[in-house]
Amino acid sequence: MRSDRKEGRRRNKSTAQNSNKIYRIMAIVYSVIVAIFVVLLAWLNILPMKYLIALVAVLAVISVFIVPVMYSAKGVVKRKKIAAIFAGLLIVCFGMGAYYLAGTLSFLGDVAIGNLAQDVGEEYYVIVQADSDFKKLKNIKGETIATVAVQDETYEEAKTTLQEKVDGIEFEGVTDVTTLLVGVGDGTYPVGFVSAASYESMKSEMDTLEETTEVLDSIYVKVAEVSAQKAVDVTKEPFNVYVSGVDNSGNISSASRTDVNMIVTVNPNTHEIMITSIPRDYYVTLASKGAPDKLTHSSIYGIQETVSTVENMLGIDINYYVKVNYNTVKQVVDAIGGIEIDSPVAFTTSGMGKLNGITFVEGYNKLDGDMALAYCRERKSFLTGDMQRNENQQRIIEAVIKKATSSATILFNYGDLLDAVRANMETNMSSKEISSLIKSQLLDMSGWDISKQSIKGSGAMRHCYALGFSASVVLQDPIEVANAQAGILEVMNSTEE
Repeated sequence: MRSDRKEGRRRNKSTAQNSNKIYRIMAIVYSVIVAIFVVLLAWLNILPMKYLIALVAVLAVISVFIVPVMYSAKGVVKRKKIAAIFAGLLIVCFGMGAYYLAGTLSFLGDVAIGNLAQDVGEEYYVIVQADSDFKKLKNIKGETIATVAVQDETYEEAKTTLQEKVDGIEFEGVTDVTTLLVGVGDGTYPVGFVSAASYESMKSEMDTLEETTEVLDSIYVKVAEVSAQKAVDVTKEPFNVYVSGVDNSGNISSASRTDVNMIVTVNPNTHEIMITSIPRDYYVTLASKGAPDKLTHSSIYGIQETVSTVENMLGIDINYYVKVNYNTVKQVVDAIGGIEIDSPVAFTTSGMGKLNGITFVEGYNKLDGDMALAYCRERKSFLTGDMQRNENQQRIIEAVIKKATSSATILFNYGDLLDAVRANMETNMSSKEISSLIKSQLLDMSGWDISKQSIKGSGAMRHCYALGFSASVVLQDPIEVANAQAGILEVMNSTEE
């Protein structure tokens, strides 16, 4: 009997020791997870200091009741079990929180380039016939290269650079870009050399361009280096953000036309936001060229070209930019489970490849990513063209903001949202400035008064610099431009009552 009792006590002691090990391991894991969470939260710097101190104080009090109870070799088993249950729940909560915070830090590092100087220059493409025998740049050695017969110092510098890279090449001048591209496509010219701006712009004018030609290589000629932002204290000073939506689904930094052109004016003191839309085909003077062209072509020379061009047109400073592409809209909408819009008109999309034939009804529409992209890109269905599309784009943005900022969506789709934007967005607002904005909002918790305006104009045919010939544009209306400038300045100069 005594031996049985001894064996029973031994087993109980062994069980108690094993349980204590588990409790101690949980106490250590809990402490590490909470410490990581607090460090990441402080590093991200989005929580106002008074809230951070309060949170740390609460966690310290909770930890005093949890950790010593679980870590002690002695103590009431019931208390240890209760402490372990609370610790397990908090490990899950703070573990998820640490995961989200780490993802946010990584996201900000990926999309925010900060106050970096940016090159201003021009890219040129070496063009060959689609599926040609030229697979690498060195393969064009000894060939005669078709070029456009124009007097342009940057173009001449690019040709010299190409000759330095490839031996034995010569240049033959042709009258215009269209002749060059058609000639390369049908084999008249084995190789062509043309500005990326002209090539990308011609995609909208020549339906078969991408089928008949391909880009073999490119040459970049740097002209200058400029600051990409006019930084302000975003928590105290009004600022303008240029939103550029480029017409591609690939590399966000590649040469592309801009289909979405918006200025978001933010006044953090009065919590006012003004969204100003500009037609993609607005006829502007390119800042670095001093030549007239469509606004959509300006971005092919770089985002800074677009920003400077719009600054000159409206007489305002643009402090930051946000650059997105087609995938941003599609993936964000899918990540938040779709959006709902109230469309003022019914229409069916056309001229957009796989997005053709999507029908929207007047009134309520539930959209997935593809449908949202089609809705904000369509313009041919409307008599007012770009003007109606601008309004549709604003409608999509409002719906996304409304859905994305709902508590349930943020909780369950946060990671998907970051992944959707990460590879498809670029901004020159630094991660510190973004964090400061979030912290300011958390500290104030006031709502934002959002207003919208769209700049209008009249259709015409005018010469476009990037194309080298006349094309359909939207002529500026001086009154519309003046009214838009006045609306922006009113928000920026507004003060608290």
